[in-house]
Amino acid sequence: MEGLAGYVLDSALEPLLAGKSLARRAGVIRTRAVSRRTTVLLLRLRFHLVTRRGLSEQELLAEDWQLVAFAGPPSAPEWQLDADAERLLEAQAEVNIPPEVARTHLERVLVEIPALESKFTEIAKARGDNILEAHRRVRRAVRTTGVTQRIEHKPPVDVLGVYVYLPADGGR
Repeated sequence: MEGLAGYVLDSALEPLLAGKSLARRAGVIRTRAVSRRTTVLLLRLRFHLVTRRGLSEQELLAEDWQLVAFAGPPSAPEWQLDADAERLLEAQAEVNIPPEVARTHLERVLVEIPALESKFTEIAKARGDNILEAHRRVRRAVRTTGVTQRIEHKPPVDVLGVYVYLPADGGR
């Protein structure tokens, strides 16, 4: 994970690759959309959806993504609503940030990401419950009987994107 995080960080901030990088999944902007440092993470969640009919079991791999956001540092995150995380994707940059400053802000977040793993597991469990319920609704709608299902989260949760939003006025 450390190697991938380094690659994403390097390629996202490489000025010569701007717009051409395959791993443009990190960024830092100053915006009026936040009053304090806020980080948005794009997470990939994996599940096995297990369907049982009689003695036969079928396992289906399901992947999902989730946007989450928190204000403050990862060591003391104040989790935001999902709608707020999505809203931030539309935020406009107000001021250019030099690559070395952006790198510093991203490194601060990346170093502390492992401390968020228990929250990621909680997010994955809740999302898994939603996916399972959606599958059960479909089965009820088509009147499938004699089938049981369960869902199993398959760690780890992958962090695919890290986006740091800083107040436009230069606050922390």
